[in-house]
Amino acid sequence: MKCDVCGLEYGLSHNCSGIPPLVTPEELAPPPGLQFAPLHYLEQAFKIMTWDDGAVRRASKDNNSLVYGLVILALGTAIPFGFLVLRDMGLGYTTPGRLLGLRYAQTLAYSIVWIIAQIGLSHVLAKTFFEAKGSFIEIMRAYMLGQMYRWLILIPIIGGMLVGLGGIAVLMMVFEEVDGIERMKAFGLAAAIGITFWIASVWIITSGPRPIH
Repeated sequence: MKCDVCGLEYGLSHNCSGIPPLVTPEELAPPPGLQFAPLHYLEQAFKIMTWDDGAVRRASKDNNSLVYGLVILALGTAIPFGFLVLRDMGLGYTTPGRLLGLRYAQTLAYSIVWIIAQIGLSHVLAKTFFEAKGSFIEIMRAYMLGQMYRWLILIPIIGGMLVGLGGIAVLMMVFEEVDGIERMKAFGLAAAIGITFWIASVWIITSGPRPIH
């Protein structure tokens, strides 16, 4: 369990100090507002990916996190298409630009809808079973800015596995820090939702319409 006063996690008993968790000046600082600050948000996204609790809480309070998170998601979605172009160039093929652009737009739209459905279901379950305290928009802000984990696909051999683990880890952190769920419950919820949606995505891909020969 987690103490509502000091923020310390405990088992059966807990000697509360009565002192709330330390909030850093960086966390109290206001967001850049409407200023163009890509480096600031890239830094915050990287911190979320490296398990910085304060960055998650800051992102949940900043509307700009949605905008920059969408940019980070768009770049992450483009990486596999970049690999495809490089492969075709190496084989001497020409990649149809129009078809590639259409497929990219469809994949990005699919990813956004998938994230909204994933966060929506997770948040409803968190509210129902774990007395979650955050709001849907706060969860979305933090999770969208945390989409940098998708860039891990660039790592050879193990990139795909790291992307899957990164999605579960970021989702767990968001529910722990924003919704105030205990760590193990947040992990269980994130893992269950992540695996369920992965199975659903595989089923959709494999059960889609097949080409007519």
